[in-house]
Amino acid sequence: MVRPHKERQIEQLPPVTHYKPVGKPLRSLEEVILTIEEMEAVRLADIELLDQKSAAERMAISRPTFHRIVNRAHQKIAAALWQGCALRVDGGSFKIAHTCQKTPRDFLCQTCGHRWSLPHGTGQRCQELVCPACQADTVKREDE
Repeated sequence: MVRPHKERQIEQLPPVTHYKPVGKPLRSLEEVILTIEEMEAVRLADIELLDQKSAAERMAISRPTFHRIVNRAHQKIAAALWQGCALRVDGGSFKIAHTCQKTPRDFLCQTCGHRWSLPHGTGQRCQELVCPACQADTVKREDE
């Protein structure tokens, strides 16, 4: 009997979830699916440049498991690029877990002065937010 997959810890959701070759409609492309934990492994290994031991600790998994996840992700990314496929980041078995998870971030609308808070780790960037009161996109973090 196969053991169930444990949830992997990720620190943030990817800001972009779809990639495709320019000039080709998405409906005409084959799609390669990269799981969220595979994307997190690529982020830790290739963007933060962590060694496998440190990256595995951050994801709360063993080093061999991290190695398998990041290798599978690299193979999928390379295949999608080489074959001209669309790449979608979706699914997997994960939970968002980091030290700032419960810390709220305070925002201020520069247009109407409305203040509100959102939990850290939602994956939404300040540039993408709109004011819930007036729908303006002139939002700024209060602590900036």
